[in-house]
Amino acid sequence: MPKYLIVYAHPNREGHCGYLLGRVQEQLEKQQADWEILDLYALNYDPVLKDSELYTAGRREVSPENLGFQEKIKAADRLLFIYPTWWQNMPAVLKGFLDRVFASHFGFVYKNGLPVGLLKGKKAAAFTTSGGPLVYTRFFTGSSSLRVLLKHTLGFCGMQTKGFLLGGAQKLEKNKGRLNKMAERIMEYLK
Repeated sequence: MPKYLIVYAHPNREGHCGYLLGRVQEQLEKQQADWEILDLYALNYDPVLKDSELYTAGRREVSPENLGFQEKIKAADRLLFIYPTWWQNMPAVLKGFLDRVFASHFGFVYKNGLPVGLLKGKKAAAFTTSGGPLVYTRFFTGSSSLRVLLKHTLGFCGMQTKGFLLGGAQKLEKNKGRLNKMAERIMEYLK
């Protein structure tokens, strides 16, 4: 049975993201799966890349906290990222997590000038919400927050990925049915 790691990047659990997280947790408990949540806001995660971590300048320090996160990612078979889309992007805390944790020599290396993903064999999904209409987020912005995470980061690191977007995420009560179905689709993908 696969091991799941959920990276949650929302300042509370009362809205759409929190509701979806609850549905995913219920399914994982039903399956008696091995899973863990990294709640970046609850952990008070510091997203600021330090000068000592700037691998492009030859510095490769990785904090003990981030080494621990790297170990959790290595141990997981399936990853799920849950976050809101703000200004067509992911929250800063998640972007900083990616910058500091999915660093060179952990997530990827360059060989003969070409990138090689080091996290092959893992499957990742991302769920994000947008207050704007789905048609705008998907067709006018190209679901940019999903694309940056899934294609340009996790895919770059060798993972198989799929994104799930809920547009018009303004009234939770109105969207619970859609969220229930989306949680099922996410878990089906991550099997």
